[in-house]
Amino acid sequence: MNSPLNTQLSITQQPTVRHAGLSATRLALQLYARMAPQKAGQLVNRMAFRPSRLPMPSRYEYLLDNTDSYTRLKHGAHSIPVYSWGKGPVILGVHGWAGAGIQFGAWVNPLVDAGYRVVLFDAPAHGRAQGSSTDLFEMAEVTAKVADSVGRVHGILAHSMGCIAAARAIKDGLHSRHLAMLAPPLSLTAVMDNLGRQWGLSQDVLDVHLRLMEERFGNSVWDKLNLEALSRSLTQRGVIVIDDDDTSIAPDESERISTNWQTAQVLRTSGLGHHRLLWSPLVIETVLQDLGRPVDAVA
Repeated sequence: MNSPLNTQLSITQQPTVRHAGLSATRLALQLYARMAPQKAGQLVNRMAFRPSRLPMPSRYEYLLDNTDSYTRLKHGAHSIPVYSWGKGPVILGVHGWAGAGIQFGAWVNPLVDAGYRVVLFDAPAHGRAQGSSTDLFEMAEVTAKVADSVGRVHGILAHSMGCIAAARAIKDGLHSRHLAMLAPPLSLTAVMDNLGRQWGLSQDVLDVHLRLMEERFGNSVWDKLNLEALSRSLTQRGVIVIDDDDTSIAPDESERISTNWQTAQVLRTSGLGHHRLLWSPLVIETVLQDLGRPVDAVA
């Protein structure tokens, strides 16, 4: 049974700053959709596979120059960077869409000090990885490939849409004894609905995008990337972190994941939003406690 940790944090959430470029693009897309909804839907489909490379958190960037191991893993025509710190059972980080591995920078020293080896990577078209486009199936494949390259994985840290990629990789055969999901979305369908709302897309335009998704991946794409369904088969011990002030992934979506994943405990917070979960001392401490001692991880 899930054991909720109804912890409330008194952290003031910073107001969201609307990016002028994003607003202009949104308006241009809406105008284009009125004139040519079919072509607008095709444009949305292309954009959906091209994540924005957000600036890396500068407070942790120094860690990239102080790794214990750095390799570039070949994936198709491109290569992806894999970073490693420490020795011991492997904890693998899986970042979200438009994210980067170093977003887990706050976890590196605590996990290394606890006796774990931390492995982070940038998925294709993210961070310092090569490529300009990707999708969740490829992110799942790369997650499994990185895990293969470092040996046995004890635990996985996943954030946002990275939770879907991690769960898909596990479903496809990746073994991990522990899993922590930070702000997991309900499904790719829910993500697409949210995309439509964010961009102010008409249903006609969104339907074109969804149809092209099915043409590319098959009609089963929605089932294969449905975290609500995937979570039913999770047997790993783990933690789900849900923040009540998350405006990117609705907290009730993450709550539904916790209902299905019976071997996970739930940490409820407030005031952290979607990204500050990644460097919250409370979140890190809770996951570390659940991981246990590295000597137990090897046993």
